[in-house]
Amino acid sequence: MNFDELLSNIKSELDTAKQPDKIKVALLYACNTSGKTRLSKLFSEKYPSNVLCYNAFVEDFFHWDNENLILKINKKSWLAKLINDEGLDGEIIDNFKKLTNSKIEPVFDIANESITFGNHTGDEEASDNIKVSRGEESLFIWSIFYTILSSAISTLKEQPQDRSTDFFNNIQYIVIDDPVSSMDDTRIITIALELIELINLMGSGNNKLKILITTHHSLFFNVLHSERTPLWQKKSFVLSKTDANELCLDKQTSDSPFAYHNLIFKEICNAIQKNDIQKYHFNLFRALLEKTANFLGYSDGWSALLDESENKKIFVKQLNLYSHSSLSDIEASKLTIEEIEAFKTIFKGFIEKFHWSVS
Repeated sequence: MNFDELLSNIKSELDTAKQPDKIKVALLYACNTSGKTRLSKLFSEKYPSNVLCYNAFVEDFFHWDNENLILKINKKSWLAKLINDEGLDGEIIDNFKKLTNSKIEPVFDIANESITFGNHTGDEEASDNIKVSRGEESLFIWSIFYTILSSAISTLKEQPQDRSTDFFNNIQYIVIDDPVSSMDDTRIITIALELIELINLMGSGNNKLKILITTHHSLFFNVLHSERTPLWQKKSFVLSKTDANELCLDKQTSDSPFAYHNLIFKEICNAIQKNDIQKYHFNLFRALLEKTANFLGYSDGWSALLDESENKKIFVKQLNLYSHSSLSDIEASKLTIEEIEAFKTIFKGFIEKFHWSVS
């Protein structure tokens, strides 16, 4: 199918759900470059007044003034307008501090398009003006959307004439694309569990809202896919691309968290065959190693699956670095021939050692 057909298919799955008293949730797992972010953007563009969307484009409302250590926000954006009009800054601060479990506190000045961060540790390291890490910035932006979503859910429980804003009146779909970029596993699980709790607050009173969550992160997908709340009518899918660059949507009916790693395996094999190894394939390989180690009961972690060699320590370090780093100079740099060949060699040894089928 093409993207229009994919959107129509997903929307139909949400709209034709047969249990009207349940919260309609669609989960979509897809590797990077498969088109999940494009899907979320298309959803918003086709139904602009009916969709509340979080995706990579939300981050475009923000940019750093590095000279003054200020995170600038576009005050004309719907995001800034809601924060200002509904007085959501206090709740955003609370949600951010809870997620980061730190003394870092943002200060909003929407009128001047300014957000500053202070590190209020109470010692000599305290500062009223710092630049947060890329991961903390992602958590902050997610905290803003999470707070707005929480506000939407509570607002829509009120009668239209009693609502403080009419912004949410026509919202029918919540679209969330990968809110866990540049985050560690602990926070990924935390975000997934808090999102589940928030969706559960919708209850039957907000059954008109339907939720699409897309991700490339296997852990995030697995936590949501494994959720067994009776409040949800949930459907899970795996999105992939054929060699002809067409989209393929498969239902994930199994309860096993291991099944969709066949998609990761196939993606890596295709990249090796086409000699097109990218940085994100290190992330995919690490995810495959982690789940294989868990599946086989390796108590020493995923690195124990790799054969001992003089290159093993360097390669493990690269897997960790390329899987979690958000530094712009690392992301922008290309893989060396040595790194690509090491990837191919170690991946080949892994699939031969554990008898993965390459058919």
